[in-house]
Amino acid sequence: MGFKGWSDLQPAMGGEAERFQAQLEVKLVTGGSPVIFTGNLTRQAGSKLAFSASLSNLLSDQAHMTALLERKEENGRWVAALGAELFVPGLVGLRALGLLQQRSQLWTNSLRIQYSLLGQAKQAAHECSTSQKLRADSGSDGAYRLELHHELHCTQIPAFSHKVQLWHEEDSGHLHSQLEVSYGKHWDKNSNKRRFRVSQTFKNDSGPALSNHFMEFVLQVAERQVDCRMQLHHLSLRLPYVESSSHLKVRYNGRPLFVAGGQWKDTSRATLWKWEGALNLDSPWLMVSVAHRLYWPHRAVFQAVLELTLGKAWTLKDLVVSVACRSQGPNREGKIQVYTPATTYLRVSTVTVLAQSLFHSWSELESAWNAAVQGEIHAENSQDRKILNCWLKGPQQELNLTAAYRHLEGPRKTQVSLTALRTGAQGQPLGLQLEGELEELRQDRMLYQKRGTLLLRHPLHLPIPQSLLLQETFTADRRHQRYSLETRVVLNGREETLQTVVLGCQAGHPYVCAGLTHPYDGKVIPRNTEGCLVTWNQTAKNREVEATLKVNRKVVLHLKGLLHDRSQRGEIRHSVALDLAHSYQLSFPQALSLDGGIIFRQSPQGTFNFGMDARAAVNHNVTSQ
Repeated sequence: MGFKGWSDLQPAMGGEAERFQAQLEVKLVTGGSPVIFTGNLTRQAGSKLAFSASLSNLLSDQAHMTALLERKEENGRWVAALGAELFVPGLVGLRALGLLQQRSQLWTNSLRIQYSLLGQAKQAAHECSTSQKLRADSGSDGAYRLELHHELHCTQIPAFSHKVQLWHEEDSGHLHSQLEVSYGKHWDKNSNKRRFRVSQTFKNDSGPALSNHFMEFVLQVAERQVDCRMQLHHLSLRLPYVESSSHLKVRYNGRPLFVAGGQWKDTSRATLWKWEGALNLDSPWLMVSVAHRLYWPHRAVFQAVLELTLGKAWTLKDLVVSVACRSQGPNREGKIQVYTPATTYLRVSTVTVLAQSLFHSWSELESAWNAAVQGEIHAENSQDRKILNCWLKGPQQELNLTAAYRHLEGPRKTQVSLTALRTGAQGQPLGLQLEGELEELRQDRMLYQKRGTLLLRHPLHLPIPQSLLLQETFTADRRHQRYSLETRVVLNGREETLQTVVLGCQAGHPYVCAGLTHPYDGKVIPRNTEGCLVTWNQTAKNREVEATLKVNRKVVLHLKGLLHDRSQRGEIRHSVALDLAHSYQLSFPQALSLDGGIIFRQSPQGTFNFGMDARAAVNHNVTSQ
């Protein structure tokens, strides 16, 4: 193996830059032709760099590689160039040329590569080239512009060939960007179908009291025959009132695909709210138009209207939704309507009166699916009267619910009632009625009378009568020393039962009487029964009791008893008499009289002296003594 080489350095002088050169040669002897490697290097400071190398007698042909990098600057232009070549016999052959330039705000570069592979390494069979251009400008007015171009072309793979162009402009109120790409076999021809373009634009023309914005987006694909454009515009004015509008348009291949627009206007003042708005939408499938108005001048008046129209997929023409409220003093009025010129879908109205102790509300509901339904609520609340009434009427039925409380003074009277009635299509009312009343009929120094009444009516199948009246009357007659309680029960409006209880004192003789009258079977309890018990105190030593029982106004039992105290000093003597008479068909005698006496004497010597005698008479005949 042998080495041989040299180098030379020339310093800078006379305007020439420093220069350096070197060469190296290596020989390797293996018995045949020697293998020779040769390399050269040349460098000129700041402007050039060259390198070459070769290899002989190793492959079927000489292999070599060269590279040259050169840079220079003249007339305000900066240029850098690159050249390279590589050859390996039977494997690869490659040539490359590159160029980079910069002048002011413009940058350009290009790269061209020719290559061959394997057996075609000596001759360039394929080529790839690419180039870029970039320009960026900024103006004193704040404008900015950017331009970018890129190209790539390969003869071996033409489908990867393409061209890209980008433009961008921007200033204080405007912005625009566009990207265009062309690709495929005919990438560099204007008639190429394989291309697409995307662009966007934004404009701002706003002022102190004005907002004005515009935006556009465009997408074009020539191969697919797609041309889509979208535009959005917004305008807003703030003086002397607020008004704004927005519009969106989408076009596809020259035809409107989607259009939408909205407007809003607010003319409100300090105590007035007034709004107006509209929304319009149009597409191949659906059309919508909506308008809205609101008017609220003060707290007592409110009105809002919504208008809707649909087309294409659904059809609805001139639908109006109206809401109105009005207040004046204690009166309140509200209305809700949903209708078209041909059909009323919903109508709701209500009138309300609200006072200190009074509430009254009337409402009506009507729709396209059912007939009108009316309702009313009435409520009163005062010291002597409280009433709640709810009424609901439909096309087939009517419902009435009432709860009331009343209290009156002079004479005192208290009433409580609860009524629930339902009236069907035949007009026959059915319902529940519950009433209670407590009333003072008379009240003075000598006579007091009070009556309580309870009434129940219902149509239900319950184990209690469908009609029940319970009434009790209490009477206190101080002049005649008589107190009575009368109880009256009426079932189903026909079956009346009367019970009386009387306590009194007549001519110094206390008595008690009770009576019962009923309409049922009298086998167990007679239909008309009356009984009295009277006591007499003729003297301090004579007491008499008399009891009478009447059935159907006939005396069926009479009992009279007498107790006489004839005791004297040192002697206790009592006599008893009892008379009993009845008219029942019993084994007991119908007339029975008992008479007897008891004598007890106590002598000074302590001797016990007792005597008793008795007599009994049956049916007025003495049977025992």
